[in-house]
Amino acid sequence: MYHSYFENSYGEQLIFSYNIDTKQGTLWSGDAGWRPYPVVDGRVDELVLNPEEKIWLRACWEAVTRSNK
Repeated sequence: MYHSYFENSYGEQLIFSYNIDTKQGTLWSGDAGWRPYPVVDGRVDELVLNPEEKIWLRACWEAVTRSNK
C-alpha cells in the first residue's frame, strides 16, 4: 500500500491510498466527511478539488503508477 497525506492552505486534509496489488486508488477528504472516493487515472470525478489538491493527487498517481509498470 502507498499512502500520502496533504493539507491545503485552508487546513483541509486529504489522504490518498493506492493498493499496489489491485491497482486501485482511493481519496479521503476531511472537508467531504472522510467518505472514500475512487481515484481513476489520477482524477476523482465525484469530488471538486482545488488546483493545489489536483497537483498533489496527480503527483501521487504518477509516483505509484510509474513505479508499478
